[in-house]
Amino acid sequence: MIIDILTSGFRLSKTRDKQLVHGILWTIVEGFFAALPFVFLFMMLTQAFAKELTIKAAIFFGAGMVLSFLLRIGASAIGAPKIYNGAFTMMGEARLNVAEHLRKLPMGWFNKQRSGDLAGRLTSDITFVEHMWSHFIQPFVAGFSMPVFLTIFLFFVDFRLAIVMLCGFPLTLLALLWTLAMGKSAGVKLGKVNSAVQSALLEYVQSITVIRSFGRFGNSWKRLVKILDDQRNAWFHAETRTSPFLSCFGFVLEMSYISLVIFGIYWLANDKLTVSQLLIFLIIALPVYRQLYEVGQAMLMLRLANRSLMRIEALLHEPTLPEPQHPKMPENYEIRFDHVGFSYDKKEAGNAKETNNKVLDDISCTIRPQELTAIVGPSGAGKTSFVHLIARLWERTEGKITIGDIDLKDIGTENLHRLIGMVFQDVLLFSGTVYDNIKIGKEDASREEIIDAAKQAEAHQFIMALPEGYDTVLDEHGSSLSGGEQQRISIARAFLKNAPILLLDEATASLDPSAEAEIQRAMNALTRTRTVVVIAHRLNSIRRADHIIVLKNGKIVEEGTHDTLVKADGLYQKLWNNQNKARGVLPHNAAILN
Repeated sequence: MIIDILTSGFRLSKTRDKQLVHGILWTIVEGFFAALPFVFLFMMLTQAFAKELTIKAAIFFGAGMVLSFLLRIGASAIGAPKIYNGAFTMMGEARLNVAEHLRKLPMGWFNKQRSGDLAGRLTSDITFVEHMWSHFIQPFVAGFSMPVFLTIFLFFVDFRLAIVMLCGFPLTLLALLWTLAMGKSAGVKLGKVNSAVQSALLEYVQSITVIRSFGRFGNSWKRLVKILDDQRNAWFHAETRTSPFLSCFGFVLEMSYISLVIFGIYWLANDKLTVSQLLIFLIIALPVYRQLYEVGQAMLMLRLANRSLMRIEALLHEPTLPEPQHPKMPENYEIRFDHVGFSYDKKEAGNAKETNNKVLDDISCTIRPQELTAIVGPSGAGKTSFVHLIARLWERTEGKITIGDIDLKDIGTENLHRLIGMVFQDVLLFSGTVYDNIKIGKEDASREEIIDAAKQAEAHQFIMALPEGYDTVLDEHGSSLSGGEQQRISIARAFLKNAPILLLDEATASLDPSAEAEIQRAMNALTRTRTVVVIAHRLNSIRRADHIIVLKNGKIVEEGTHDTLVKADGLYQKLWNNQNKARGVLPHNAAILN
């Protein structure tokens, strides 16, 4: 476990920072200089008991000890910053590797994860491993290397007594391994409980508005208190589980020291050992055993770091979307679905067997370039899944999807991201200025391009009304803006990206009618050079769409233009009539409505 943890940073960061390696070497040098004063002390004691010690020799040995102490401080001063810098650099790379891996995972994986558990892996788990590397490596290496150097020295002093001292080490190791084994199950339980606490706290904070509106403070608070109480019990169990065995570990070390005293005095009494030899053993054995005990305690903490390490590495081993060896780029942007099926993996409660919850079934259609294609249907029809499959946010389970006659799998994720601009139904704005939030659509965009995109999205006017205009810093998630204003910034991103394919997942749902009309005119202009797919609830907004696909229960039930579908006695006509009734228009038939 120790070697595995100590090499974890190299595995997670996929690099071996030279500063870290140099820092470890300097720490070994620090351990050497920490052991060196005892050599001078032994030489001084030998001459003292032989009554050969002169003032000049005493000053020399004393100066040697002081110099060793200063050199130890110097080695530590050089090694510690290198270890800190190297550890933080490597774990910074590890964070980037985890973020890059998350970017390549299918959306289905995220839906199966508890947000608090995932947040815990990305924050506390990585921080725990980082703290182990930055603050544990130096004392561990120094604390381990000094006893090694001292033990080697003691073999030169008297190999018999050195062997006696070492005889306790196997028992000490067994006691330590026993302690670690006893703490393993407690550590696993503690990790699970900590993950549950993170999820519960995140859920509680995120749902505080709902809790207030329904007056559910009592129940929510009780659930939170129960989980926190479980965490307290788990910590108590983890500590009490290992405490007796840690005491046994300390007892073995103490017995080893007593054995050293007994054999040392016996050999001294039989003239097989000098006083200076016994004295230096008794002096050195104390810091050696103390260092071993501290290393043993640190190893108990390592079991928690090992738990964090396992959770991070499990995340990095999650399978990503398959990528082609030689990605292709389509020459045209016609999108074709060929007998496509899609289902979420779903586990029934109390049953480990996975069943398929089919969302899309045998979908075949063509979305032509330079046209506006609308996807409509009742709630749960599969509209969002249809659009997400085009962007490969989900992986289809059946059939084939192509762009320009090239399978999405052969295009590759990076190329697909370049081809597609997308506006989600749920807008996410990042902490930063309005300017930076729009610029996400195109990192090298000029200010003029950003302003032009905002004008197309009908966002320029309200942005200029903000205190600092485009340089206004937004609150977290853009909470200082209305839903419609947030959506316009999201649409401006897509316009700025200027991708040949534009997907809009109910992008105008949060806009007022006048703003929606302006956006529709902008989108109509975009369709002259792009493939545009839009999901819409308000059918009045897609009357001029070139192609309308009607979904119901995951199947295509109708296709055509608004004029043809509204005259047909089908689902689209029913949806159209229902929406007109809701607006106060009572049609006698679809033809009059048209």
